[in-house]
Amino acid sequence: MNQESAIHIMKTGKNVFITGAPGTGKTHVLNKYIEYLKKHGIKAAITAPTGIAASHIGGMTIHSFFGIGIKDSLSQYDIEELMEKKYIWDRIKNLKVLIIDEVSMLSPKLFISIDNILRTFKFSTESFGGIQVILVGDFFQLPPIQKEKNSERFIFQTDTWNSLDLYTCYLNKSYRHKDEILLNILNEIRNGNISEESMRIFRSRYRKNPIQNKDKENKNNISITRLYTHNIDVDEINKKELSKIKEPLKIYNAQTTGSKKWYERIFGSSLVLQKLELKLGALVFFIKNNYEKGHINGTIGTIIDFDVFNIPIIETKDGKRIKAESMEWLYTDNNGNQKASIKQIPLRLAWAITIHKSQGMTLDSAEIDLSRAFEPGQGYVALSRIKSINGLKLMGLNDIALKIDNDVLKGDNVMKNHSKDIISMYSKISETEKEKSIKEYMEYLGGSIEKGKTYKKEISKEKKSKIKSFLKSKPFFEQKRTISEISKDRKISEQTILNHLELIIEDDPEFDISYLQPNSDIIEKVEIAINGIRKKNLKKNFTENGKIKLSAIFKKLNEEISYEEIKLAMLFL
Repeated sequence: MNQESAIHIMKTGKNVFITGAPGTGKTHVLNKYIEYLKKHGIKAAITAPTGIAASHIGGMTIHSFFGIGIKDSLSQYDIEELMEKKYIWDRIKNLKVLIIDEVSMLSPKLFISIDNILRTFKFSTESFGGIQVILVGDFFQLPPIQKEKNSERFIFQTDTWNSLDLYTCYLNKSYRHKDEILLNILNEIRNGNISEESMRIFRSRYRKNPIQNKDKENKNNISITRLYTHNIDVDEINKKELSKIKEPLKIYNAQTTGSKKWYERIFGSSLVLQKLELKLGALVFFIKNNYEKGHINGTIGTIIDFDVFNIPIIETKDGKRIKAESMEWLYTDNNGNQKASIKQIPLRLAWAITIHKSQGMTLDSAEIDLSRAFEPGQGYVALSRIKSINGLKLMGLNDIALKIDNDVLKGDNVMKNHSKDIISMYSKISETEKEKSIKEYMEYLGGSIEKGKTYKKEISKEKKSKIKSFLKSKPFFEQKRTISEISKDRKISEQTILNHLELIIEDDPEFDISYLQPNSDIIEKVEIAINGIRKKNLKKNFTENGKIKLSAIFKKLNEEISYEEIKLAMLFL
C-alpha cells in the first residue's frame, strides 16, 4: 500500500495498523496524520511502550499516559484506583484518537490492560472504548521482553487485537534503501528464506571497510558507527576512541531538578547522560528531536568546533552545521505533576551504539558485530539501519543473528494478505464517497475540514447512545440479575457493571436495587471505616473531588472486604 492510501484510510476514522519494512515511511505517515488532526483542532494521545520510542515521536510512554506506574497487567482493583484520579479522567474523557508507536515492543498484557482501562472509563462495551486506535510498527523489529514462558508474546496473537477490526496498511515502497542488493537481502530475511547468493554477498563484507562510492573502498578508515548487541562493548569502544583524540576534554554535567529517585527515572528511560565527555573531532549522534534546528534522534555528525560558551558545533554527514544547545527532559508522576527535569547537551558518542538503541536510525555505513546476537530479529534490525550493502563492515555472525521468530513470519503473511484485501476494497470506493467519509469523521471528532475552523456539532443519536451506554445495563437490573451474570451477558467487567449501577442510581434515585443489598454486617463495617477515615481527614485518602477513595476504605478494612462489596454497601448507606 502507498502512503497516501494509508493516510486517507486513517482520516475516515478506521482503526489502523501501519506496518512495513524499515524505510517505508511509517513515521512519515503517522506524522502526516498527527499534523492533519492538529490543523483541525483535534489532539491525539501519542504514546509508545518505551521512553526512547516515545521521544522519537514527541509523545509519552503508555505507562505515563495512563498513570499505571511500572505495571503491565492491571487487576480490577488497579483500574478502580485509576478511576479515583481526576487527571486520568480529564485525560481520557475527551480522548478520541489513541496512537501507539513501536508496537512490536508492546507486551500483550499491557495491550489488554489499555483496552480494559478505556472500556471502563468510556463506559463502553466496544474495543478500546470506541475511540480510534492507530498502531504503528514492524514485528520484525525487536520484540517485547518476555517475562513469562508459554504465553502470548506478540499483541497480534491476542483476542484484543482481533476485536479492534484493524485495517492493515502494509507500506511496501522503501525510501531508505536505494540499493537493490541490500533490499533483496532484507526481504529474504523477512520471508524467512535467505538464498545462498545473498549469504555469499553478505559474507563478502566480512571485515571489509565500507565503500564510499561504487569502486573506492574506505582505505583511510574514516570513522563509522559500530552496532553491537551488548552495552558493555559499546561503552568500551566509545571510551577507547575518545581517548585517541589529542584534544582537551570537555565535560558536561546534567542539570537536574527534583529528588534523585525521580530524575533517575529519566536517565533510565532515555538516552540522556548524567556526565557527557566530548572532544573536538568526536563522532556523535543527537538523542532528541529538534526539527527547527534540523536534527532528529539518530542524526550523526562530527564535532568541528565549540562556541564561546563551549556549546558543541556539529557537522552532519550531509554538511549541515548544527549548534547542539542544551535540551530538557521532564518526568511527571501518576498524578500528572512534574517531579523532575534534566537539562543536558543532546548528544552521545557514536563510534558504537547498541542495536536496540539504533532502532529508528538511518546510517550511511556501519560496522556490525552479530557474533553475540541473542534475540531473533537483531540482525535484521542492524542491517536495516544502513542504506547500502557497501556501507556494511561485518565483524561477526552467529546462528541466531539472521533468524526471525516463526510466529512473526506467519503473522506477517496474514497482514500482507489483509492489506491487499483493503487496497482492493478501497479502490472500488469513489473519490466522492471517500471525501464524504473523511468529512463525516472529522465532524464526529468535533473539528472541521475547513482549515483552522473548529465547531461544536449536535451529538448524533449513535453518540448519545455511547454516552449513556450505562442505561443498556438497566434492564438487566430490572430482571434482578446479579453483577456477575450481567457482566457475562454484556461481556464487560464486573467493575464496569458496578460503575453503571452507580450512574443508574444517579439518573434514577428511586430505582430498586434492594435485591443486591449486602448483609448488614458488611454495611456496618464499611460505614465505620468511612467515619474513621473522615475523622482523620488525611488528604491522601480523598480524591480531588472530595470523595473518599475506595482504596482507603479497602485498606481500613484490612483488605477483608472486596471492592465490589464496598461499592455495593456504599449505595445502601
